Amino acid sequence: MPELSIEHVDDEIVDAGNGIHIPRAWTAVVTGLPEIPGPVRAHAVYDPTLRRAVAGSIRVDRQGPGDEVTTTLLRDLRVQYIVQWAAMRVVRIQGEADATENYSQYIMRVRAEGSRSSEQTLIEAARLYRLASVTNQGPLKLVSDELGVSVSTATRMMNRVRGTGLLDEATDREIYLLAREEQMREAEASAPWMQPGTSGPSLGR
Repeated sequence: MPELSIEHVDDEIVDAGNGIHIPRAWTAVVTGLPEIPGPVRAHAVYDPTLRRAVAGSIRVDRQGPGDEVTTTLLRDLRVQYIVQWAAMRVVRIQGEADATENYSQYIMRVRAEGSRSSEQTLIEAARLYRLASVTNQGPLKLVSDELGVSVSTATRMMNRVRGTGLLDEATDREIYLLAREEQMREAEASAPWMQPGTSGPSLGR
């Protein structure tokens, strides 16, 4: 079973927005990965341009005699998975009264909370969205999963967050584009079906 340890965490902590804080850099060491004979060392950094955690470099060590690092082995290495796992370990979330939680504590609290006001729901949606972005997860999926709504509802919820001041400009723009894509998909799904070469909707002819 894979195991993760974190080494050499940078002292500089980056404010990634919405109460999300993450070290500027750290090293993740993963052992026990299937088909990977030795430990994998990933130097991860928070990239302010991409606005998420990324791999700066990856090193694979052989376990001992009889092992070798090959191109095939490197192709099987799930770098994104390692970065995501490690980012979830080092990220911290600042909540009410300046209380700081790790990833697991925050998610457990969100799940345990009962009813929320509309305002609080939008605040948590914005925070979950940013948390997922920073840690290399699907933002809408995390909002959907942790707030117990469909992905379509999560998309509409995030669209309502726009204009509330809860999002920075880059995230606001990203959500605007996602909402446009969702609207286009819904419009295509509800449009009359057209057979190739016909000039109008098919009526089951």
